[in-house]
Amino acid sequence: MKTNKNKFILVLMLFAFLSINAQSFLKKKEVKAYKCGYIHKESVFGKLKPMKLISKVTGSLIKAKPKSNLKDVALAISYASSLPPKSQLDFATKTPGWETCGDGVSVFFLNYEGIGLTDTDGDVKLNGTKLEKAGMGTYFQGFSADKRGTQKVEVTSSNGGKVNVNIEPAAALEIVSVNGISKGGDIIIDGTKDVVIELKNGDADPDSKIYVEMIISAMSLKVQTHLFPSKATNTIVIPKESFKNFENSPLPLVKKNTLIVTRVKHQMNHNTDAGVIQKVATFSDFTPFLVKGDIAGGNLIKNSFSKDKNTNTKAKFKTVEGEYNVKLNKGNPYTHPPLDKMKNIGISSFVVRGNLYKKKTTTSTSTSYGFQTKTITTTKTTVKKWFPGLTDNTWQAFANKVYDKFKNNLNSLGVNVMSVNDITNTKAYSEMKPILDTVTGTFIEKGAYGTKRLIRTGTLDYIKDIKTTFPADYTNEKIIKQLNLDGLIAVTIDLDFDIESEGLNPVIKIVAFAPNVSYKTPAKYFEMDFSTKAKSLKEAGKYNGLTGGPEDAIYKIIKGDEFMNAFNLAIDELKKGEKENPAYHTIWKDRMN
Repeated sequence: MKTNKNKFILVLMLFAFLSINAQSFLKKKEVKAYKCGYIHKESVFGKLKPMKLISKVTGSLIKAKPKSNLKDVALAISYASSLPPKSQLDFATKTPGWETCGDGVSVFFLNYEGIGLTDTDGDVKLNGTKLEKAGMGTYFQGFSADKRGTQKVEVTSSNGGKVNVNIEPAAALEIVSVNGISKGGDIIIDGTKDVVIELKNGDADPDSKIYVEMIISAMSLKVQTHLFPSKATNTIVIPKESFKNFENSPLPLVKKNTLIVTRVKHQMNHNTDAGVIQKVATFSDFTPFLVKGDIAGGNLIKNSFSKDKNTNTKAKFKTVEGEYNVKLNKGNPYTHPPLDKMKNIGISSFVVRGNLYKKKTTTSTSTSYGFQTKTITTTKTTVKKWFPGLTDNTWQAFANKVYDKFKNNLNSLGVNVMSVNDITNTKAYSEMKPILDTVTGTFIEKGAYGTKRLIRTGTLDYIKDIKTTFPADYTNEKIIKQLNLDGLIAVTIDLDFDIESEGLNPVIKIVAFAPNVSYKTPAKYFEMDFSTKAKSLKEAGKYNGLTGGPEDAIYKIIKGDEFMNAFNLAIDELKKGEKENPAYHTIWKDRMN
């Protein structure tokens, strides 16, 4: 009897051990895929996934002609060590040599001026061996971990351009446990509590960043996505809210999932034959886990409308004072920090543009009758009007006046605004495209205190300003890093002459940029759009010394004080939205000092 009891206890212990140290939710072939050295063979069904085929077609549509001048490309060179199982991921491009725990080097071409993917009309070599194209401006070659070490990449073009890059592997790290369960154990995450990951050698390289990643379902494709960024450390605490607000929300999570912890070393190179080079070295460790509870499943449409799964703060309202229509947009907390992180900022762009002329044509008809006749007369009347002509100095004074008011308003809200000279004197600022800086009878464009335009407000702006590059190469990110700021604000005021009132109807767009979330993901605090029907020229007062200068009259015409009030109300609305959605503060608690 005692023997049987001991056997029973042993069985229970064995069952407990297996439940803790084996993935009971994985099939045998799925477990096999996680073993180092495993090489995945894609099935016919995998090759024919609808979204994979669509991705290939889309990629070919936005692909530019291969470049003979490497200065026209933004070049990404990545060296990934300890690759996760290929069976857990889908790529539209080829991935020759990919094996579990192996390494891989990829070279990716973007069109530096304009939009889309591109390529070189020369060769791409890895350690002297020419690589075949993997598709969509990408080259990839995988290899076993025993070949880990410095990799040499060479890119050439037909005009003699050459780029040589040596890239070293990132420092290794290892997952020890997740919520106290050893790596490889039966890890289940349901989003009801914070997740604690313990690492070995996570702090090995203090200059690196660590990103916790997982697998999402991107319309039938399984894609790796960032969940939570961290400094180099051995203990990472992921807020439970992160599982509903991650990089690619509102896409759903894959239920049989892979938790990936990746160290990233990132560097931007500008002084080469290429337009810009982004070097990224990564080292990953991974473990399967099961997704349960309300964070699992769903679909893009359902999750998009779920306030719980895809948090965002939006509002559209009309202020009582001044009747400014206000539209707010603050998206996913993964990419949108709370306003209390916006302590030291710069106003990098404050531009006033105006259409000062309108032509209106009206058509009228009259009918007259004679003896057995009917005569219809059509008359066209064209009226042309111009906003009163003002000097360059006046328009500059107006732009400066609104800037000063806006800056003082931010100060009153507890935000410290850096000197405009400190912003415009940065090296990155010189790379911004200049504005027209002109005053004509029909058009005006002026930047307050010499600032340039950073944001696009219309279709023509997009066409003229488009430049495909990496978030770390964006002007706003470079200025933020150089001056160690919490963010930058850009303002564009578009004025449109109203032929009836002879006023200038304003449309004001404000974007508040935050420091990038990662080397591949930009961030914003918010976007705001303001519009109203301006006061008439007569109502605002003619230009005379008693009512102020012409710049003061324009300020009244666009309801400047009412705009400042509308901005304050909009800030209050955003703070209210953040309070109602604590994920903003929880997710960003330790992400910015």
